[in-house]
Order: sequence, then structure tokens, then C-alpha cells
Amino acid sequence: MGDVLRMLGWLVMAFGGPALALWARGRWGRPVAWLGVGALTFLGAQAVRLPLLAGLTALFRQGLLPPPRDPLAFNWVVLSLSAGLFEETARWWGMRWAQRRQARHGQILGLTDAVVLGLAHGGTEAFALGLVGWTTLMGMLLMREGLIPIPPGMEAPVAAYWATPPGWVWVGVLERGMAILLHVGLSLVIWDGVRRARRAGWAAAVLLHALVNGTAVAAMSRWGIGVAEGLIALWVGLFLGGIFIRLRNACGITPQS
Repeated sequence: MGDVLRMLGWLVMAFGGPALALWARGRWGRPVAWLGVGALTFLGAQAVRLPLLAGLTALFRQGLLPPPRDPLAFNWVVLSLSAGLFEETARWWGMRWAQRRQARHGQILGLTDAVVLGLAHGGTEAFALGLVGWTTLMGMLLMREGLIPIPPGMEAPVAAYWATPPGWVWVGVLERGMAILLHVGLSLVIWDGVRRARRAGWAAAVLLHALVNGTAVAAMSRWGIGVAEGLIALWVGLFLGGIFIRLRNACGITPQS
């Protein structure tokens, strides 16, 4: 039963987000291109961010850069800010392209377009993480059954993997669901900035993204995953509520816009 719970959890994580993006696109009749744009904003950001982080790590290890006084705080700041900077910059460019595409067709880029773009971005991230989790599970199963050997030095990590309750996978599923909602909210912030031609929307999205990521990392290291997930849920709820209130009051925008 535990193996089934793990398998189902990783499958829901991998395919739940993309399925939601597909449903929203069909429900509101938005362009199919939005799925690709949303996916590329995530993949493009990581294609630049991850090599830069790896290069920075190598420079520290080789002594080419002085070690930070507080490595934990340094990593917390760098990881959080880089996530916000690269992902929201990619989202800004993707949203601007989408706006120009709509203008060529005599249409505007509406709120539902931004939601679909956010779902596609977050769904792609969930798919990547779910795929990694599924692949890891398959490898662990093969090692447990003796079909492939356990690599030298990996005995303890393998034992720790199976000691983790299978239900914890679903905590990750819940976290991905909240992350997808966060991406929808950040897409609305970027969309509001793009449609008004104000880069303040981009800056706000970068800072909000970094703040939520930083809160999660700090809470995880200090109080554990339960508190971290609770704080993320609080952030997402306040964030989305504030965005919709602002758009409704200031712009008279409804979900059908």
C-alpha cells in the first residue's frame, strides 16, 4: 500500500498541474500557444539560473571567491532572489510576447490569459519535480528488490528513503498545488504591469517571489516542513486575495475579462 501511495503521489504531482492548465485553456478558449509560453518561461529561467548557481558554487569550492561569513544566510538570499529574478524576468518577457501576439489579432491580453500562462508555468515546474520523484522511486524500488545494486556509500540514503512515511509524498503534492496558485498570482502581477507598461509590476513580482521562497526556506530550516507549508499557504491566500481585490476595485476586472 505504501508503494501505491508513493506512486500515485508522484503521478498526481507530475500530471495534475499540466492537466489543470489544459482544462483552463479549453474552458476559457485561450490560445494553445499559452501552454508553450508558460512552459518556456519556467524552463528558460532554469536553463540560465541553474548553470549560474552551479558556477557560483564551483568558484567558492575552488577558493576563487571568499567564503561567505554565514553560508546558510547567503544561500537563503541567493536562492530566493535568483528564483524571483530569473523566473519573473522570463515571465515578463513571455507576457509581453503574448500581449503583442494578441494585439496582432486585434485582441487584448485578458485576465484569463494570465491565469492560463501562470498555470502552464507552475504546471511545468510540478511536472519536472514529479518526474524526478517518480524516477527516484523507480530506482529505489529496483534497488530494494535487488534488480540493481545499491551504489557504494548510498546505503544510508536508501534506508532513509524507505524510512520516510509514504504519506509525506502527498505533502509535496499539496506544496505543489500552493506553488501553482502562487504562480497564477505572480502572473497576474506581471500581467497588470505589462498591460499598463509599468516595470513596477515586474519588480513587485520579483520581490514577492523571493519573499515567499525565502520564508519557506527559513521556516523549513528552523521549524520544519509543517510550519513552512502553513506559512506558504498563508502567503498564497493573502497574495491572491489582495490581487483580486485590487484588480476588482481599481480596474473593474472580473474573471471573464
